[in-house]
Amino acid sequence: MAAMKPGDVRVFKRGEGKAIAIAMGVWAARERDHIRIDITACNSHTTITNDPKSKRYHRTLFRNLRKIMVENDVWQFGIEGSETDEK
Repeated sequence: MAAMKPGDVRVFKRGEGKAIAIAMGVWAARERDHIRIDITACNSHTTITNDPKSKRYHRTLFRNLRKIMVENDVWQFGIEGSETDEK
């Protein structure tokens, strides 16, 4: 099977073909006093942030994407954003 690139979609056999895998591009950038994570796939783009005052704030999604980026050595902000790890 060919390597996936952002926007590619594959249907899983599991669950009677009712699940998909989507390849996304994910990157982080500083935005004033907080960090924004951009997500692009399937001709769409969205952002999430670690700023609780923002309508784009989503603590668990930010935490999970940050964790994947840290594990793959592409998180460039050190421990910033780690407050989302706290319960």
